[in-house]
Amino acid sequence: MANTEALQYYQQALKTGQREYKNCVHRGLNPNIQALGAEKLQLSQVKLGIMEIPIYLVVGSTEEARCNSFSPGFYPLMGLDSEFAMKWTHLCGAQLEEGIHDAIKCYEYLGRFYVQEGNKRVSVLKSMGSRTIQAEVIRLMPDQAEDITTQIYMEFLEFYRRSKCWGVHFSELGGYAKLQAALGLTRDQDWDEDFQKKFKARYFTFRNSFYRLGGGSLGLTTGDALLRWLEFYSAQDFLTMGESDYRRTLTAIWKELCVHGSTAPIAVSLAPAAEGEEKKSVMSTLLGVKKKLRVAFLFQGTPQTSGWTAGHDKGREYLEKTLGDSVSVRGYYGVSPQGAEDVIDEAVAEGAELIFTTSVSLIDATLRVAVKYPKVRFMNCSIDQPYVNVKAYYCRVYEGKFITGAIAGAMSPSGRIGYVGSYPILGVPASINAFALGAALTNPEARIDLRWHCLPGNYMGEFQRQSIQIVSDRDFISEQPDGAQGLARLEADGELVRLASPSWHWGEFYVRMVREMLRDPKSIPLAEDSSRAINYWWGMNSGVIDLHFSPDLPEGVRSLAEILRQGIRAGTIHPFQRLIRDQAGNVVNDGSRDLTMEEILKMDWLCDRVDGRLPAFDELLPVARPTVRRLGVDRESIPPEEEKTT
Repeated sequence: MANTEALQYYQQALKTGQREYKNCVHRGLNPNIQALGAEKLQLSQVKLGIMEIPIYLVVGSTEEARCNSFSPGFYPLMGLDSEFAMKWTHLCGAQLEEGIHDAIKCYEYLGRFYVQEGNKRVSVLKSMGSRTIQAEVIRLMPDQAEDITTQIYMEFLEFYRRSKCWGVHFSELGGYAKLQAALGLTRDQDWDEDFQKKFKARYFTFRNSFYRLGGGSLGLTTGDALLRWLEFYSAQDFLTMGESDYRRTLTAIWKELCVHGSTAPIAVSLAPAAEGEEKKSVMSTLLGVKKKLRVAFLFQGTPQTSGWTAGHDKGREYLEKTLGDSVSVRGYYGVSPQGAEDVIDEAVAEGAELIFTTSVSLIDATLRVAVKYPKVRFMNCSIDQPYVNVKAYYCRVYEGKFITGAIAGAMSPSGRIGYVGSYPILGVPASINAFALGAALTNPEARIDLRWHCLPGNYMGEFQRQSIQIVSDRDFISEQPDGAQGLARLEADGELVRLASPSWHWGEFYVRMVREMLRDPKSIPLAEDSSRAINYWWGMNSGVIDLHFSPDLPEGVRSLAEILRQGIRAGTIHPFQRLIRDQAGNVVNDGSRDLTMEEILKMDWLCDRVDGRLPAFDELLPVARPTVRRLGVDRESIPPEEEKTT
C-alpha cells in the first residue's frame, strides 16, 4: 500500500518538477537547484550541530553533478523507470510508514543551505509538504568583504544568535534591528523559547500568504514585506493573526508593497497645475460638480502655543474663506501621536473625505488609519515619504533662504554671518547651503557660522561674543511671526531687529488641493497610484512660500531681493546653478548645470563657506529626536527606537 502511495507522490512531484523546469527555461533562469561551488568549501567553517531548518531554505547541493536531478524547488526530474525514481520512492515509502529520522548533512552559506548528503530526503519531504527538516549544519563564513550582501549577513548572524530564527532576510542594512524594535524587543535581548516558536510559526504563515498573493514578483524579501506591514499593523496583530488575516491585510497595503519594491518609488510634484488646468478646476467647482467637500485638519499643537500650528491654522482659515460653501472644514487641536488614530476615526465618522495631518510626528497614525478608509484621502506635512495611501507635502524653503543669504551678505560689515539651523533633516542642509551661496553672491568674503536649535547652548550669546551682527534664526511661519526672528540684525544689547524671512502660506496649497478634489475626487494628483507615491515639494512659483521684508531693510537691498525673487519665480535664477565646493574642497557643481531635486532634497554635506557641521543623532536634544528619526538626512544609520521589552 505504501509503495503504491509513494509512487503516486513521485508522479505528482515529477510533474511539478517538469513544470517548474520548463517555466525557468522559458524565463531564462537556472532550471535546476544551485551548486555551492568548490571554492566556497575552502572558507572558514563553524559546526552548528544538528538542528531543525526550514526546508524552503535548502536551495542546492555541494555536488554540481547532482543538481541536474532536481528543479529549483527540489522536485525530481528523472523518469519513472530510473534508478533515481526507485530510490526516491523507497524513501517516500519509509516516510509514509515510520518517518525519515536520519538528518541530512549540509552547509549553510549566507543564510541558505546546500546539501552534502541527503538530496533525495530533501526532495521527498519537500514534495510531501514538510515545513522543516533535520540537518547537521556547518556554517561557511564569507570573507569580510564590503559588499552589501555580506554586510547584511553579518547583521543576520547577530540576529540569529538572539533569535535562533532562520529564513528572515532583508535587502537593506538595518532590517534586523528595525524588526526587533517593531516587535518590542531591544537589540541585545535574547528571545525566549516560547517567543521563538510563536514568531517562527507566524513568520512561516505570513511568508506563505505573501507569496500566494504574488509577492515573489515585487523584488522584496519576506522580511522586507513584514517590516513594511508592521508600519500599518501592530506586533500583537502579527503574533495573533491567521493566514486569512494576513492575506486580507497584505491585500489592503499591496500598493504600498509595490511602491517599496519599485526602483523609483516617489514622484515629486514641483509646481501646481498649469494655469489652464487651474481655471478648468475653478470652473468645475463653480458649476457644482461636487457640492461640498468635508475636510479635516489635525494639529499637534494649538495656534496660541505653536507657530507651526498657527501657520497651518491660517491656511485652514484661508481655505474656508476662499472656497466658502464648497467646503466644510473642522480642525482638531492638541492631537498627540498616541491619540491621533482615535481622532482620525472621529473625523471619518463625521464625514471627512480629505484629511490633512500637519506634522510628521502624526504620520505613523495616519498610515495605520489610511488602510482602514481607502475612500478617504490623506495628506501629511512631511517630505520623502514613499506611501501611496498618504501623500506628503512640504515647501522648497531653500529658495527663500538663498535670497535672505544675499541680503545677509549685503548687510554684514565683516562678512561673518550667524546661522541657526533647526534639525539635521531633509531639506535643511539645502537651506544652509543656499543661504551661504546667496551671501557669497553679494559678499565675496562671507563666512557662515553654523549653530543648531536642537543642541544645548546659548548661540545668540556666542554670536555676540564674536561680534557677529547679522544672524539667521527661525523663519516666520506666517505673517505673525510668533517669536521667530528670520534674518535679523543683532544689536550690542542683544536685541534682534528683524530684516527679512521666508514666510509660509499653507492656504495656497490647501486651496489648490481641495479645488482639484472638488473638480474630480478620483483625479490626479490626489488619486492613488499603484506604482509611485506622490510628494508635493512646491516653491516660490506656487505662492506657498514667499518672503517677508521688514521696514528696516534698506531700499537698495530690498530692490536686489525683489530681483532675485522674480528670477526664482520665473525660473531664470537657480540657487545651486553655480560653482560649489564642499567643506573638503571637492567640486560638487562646476556651475554648468543646476542640481537635481533629488540632490537638493537629500543633501548631507555643507559648502565650503560654512563653518560648522551636521550634528550626530546622539547629540540632539530629546525633543528633536522623533523628527530626525523620521526625516533625518542620515536616518538610515539611526538605531531604531526601543519602546518596550517582551
